[in-house]
Amino acid sequence: MPKTEPFVPFDGDVAEERYAELFDRYKQHLAWVGVVIILIGVGVWFYFRSESIKSQRADAAYEAALQSVSSGNLPLAQSDLKKAAVRYAGTNGGTESSMALAKIFYQQGKYPDGIAALSAAAADKGDLQYGARLLMAAGYEELEKWQQAAKEYEAAAAIARFDADKNSARAMAARAYQAGGDKAAATKIWTDLAADPKGTFATEAKIRLGELEAAPIKT
Repeated sequence: MPKTEPFVPFDGDVAEERYAELFDRYKQHLAWVGVVIILIGVGVWFYFRSESIKSQRADAAYEAALQSVSSGNLPLAQSDLKKAAVRYAGTNGGTESSMALAKIFYQQGKYPDGIAALSAAAADKGDLQYGARLLMAAGYEELEKWQQAAKEYEAAAAIARFDADKNSARAMAARAYQAGGDKAAATKIWTDLAADPKGTFATEAKIRLGELEAAPIKT
C-alpha cells in the first residue's frame, strides 16, 4: 500500500497567494455565475408579479361581469363572462367566470353550451376544479347522460381536499350510475360508503344497496 504524505496546511502568506491566484483564474466565471443567479432571481420575481397582476385583473373582470348579471343584462353578462373566462383561463377569476357563464346557460336550458363553457375550468388544476367538475356533472344529469355525469362526479371526488367532499361526490356518482342502470358501478361505490358506519352516507348507501339487490339489471 503506497505511503501517503501527511497534510501540511499552507502558512498565511502562501495561502493568500494561492487564493489570489485561484480568484484571478476563475473571476470571470464567478462573475457570470453571479449574473446568472441575479437574472434567475429577477425572472422569478417578474413571473410571480405577473401572475399576481393577472389574478387581480381576473377577479376584477369577474366582479364587473357579475354587475351585468345583477342588472339583468344577460347578453352583456354572457359576453363579459366569456371574455374573462378565455382571457384569464387558469386563474380563480377565470374559472369563476366560466362557472357563472355555465349557470346562465343552464338557466336557459342550454346544457351543452354550459358544459362546453366549463371544459377548460374542469381541466384546470386550481382550487375551483372540484366545483367546476360538480357543475359539469349536473349538466350531464339534466341531459340524462348518466355515465358522463358519474365520471365527472368521480373526477371531483378524486381531487377533493376533504373527506366530506370526497364522499359527497362519490355518493352523487353512485346515484348517477344507478339512474343510468349501471348496477355494478353503483353497487361498488355504495358498498364502500356503507362500510363506514359513521359516514354521512352510510344509511343511504344501505338503502340503495337494498334497492339494487331488488331491481333487475338493465340491458
